[in-house]
Amino acid sequence: MSSNTRMRQTRDAWHRLACFVVAPARLARAGEIGLTPLPGGFGTPPLPDGTTIAVVVADLVVGDRVVPITTLRDGAELVGIALSANPDVGSDLPPFEPDAPLVIDHAAAGVLADWYAHGANALGRLGAGDGTVSAATLWPEHFDLAVTVELPGGAGINIGFSPGDAASDEPYAYVGPWDRTGHDGPYWNTPFGALRTRQEVGQDAAVDAFIAEGISRVRQGS
Repeated sequence: MSSNTRMRQTRDAWHRLACFVVAPARLARAGEIGLTPLPGGFGTPPLPDGTTIAVVVADLVVGDRVVPITTLRDGAELVGIALSANPDVGSDLPPFEPDAPLVIDHAAAGVLADWYAHGANALGRLGAGDGTVSAATLWPEHFDLAVTVELPGGAGINIGFSPGDAASDEPYAYVGPWDRTGHDGPYWNTPFGALRTRQEVGQDAAVDAFIAEGISRVRQGS
């Protein structure tokens, strides 16, 4: 099996768990669906009772319980929710297959966890000079870690880190203006704005430069 196949399987398994198990569990307990990167994976911020629910490589961690990941049905039972094809976490969801084995490769999981950590660090370096920056959130629907940046005058930008999707099979960073009008040229290389792959912006200086250029271009309308 190729490394690309293992990456896709792992990304898909994590994404399904985020949409059908982890985010719905947070919704039931706290009324919110946003998730956060965690060492080795992702999960909920602390829940009202102080515990977290997390996916760590190939395990589902609920409080102090650590159980190997198997299927969505088993995961939902462990976190104590009713499994649903419509979990109220968005409409663009991965396939709902309650009893399909969730295949996770440890090396691929490590790459994804590192990418989210890289993204969290980069987004954390955005400051007041970059505009009004929202809290970074890992959204279950598209499985991207993202912030919104609002510039003086009202122009806005979505900036985030995706583990890969239809736009790019490789993990990537993106800059997406709320209004694409006037934003042309080679920097803007996707319908939603600009993306650069993990290979292109896997270092701090490269990703910071990519994001800074996007913010500057939106500010200038170029």
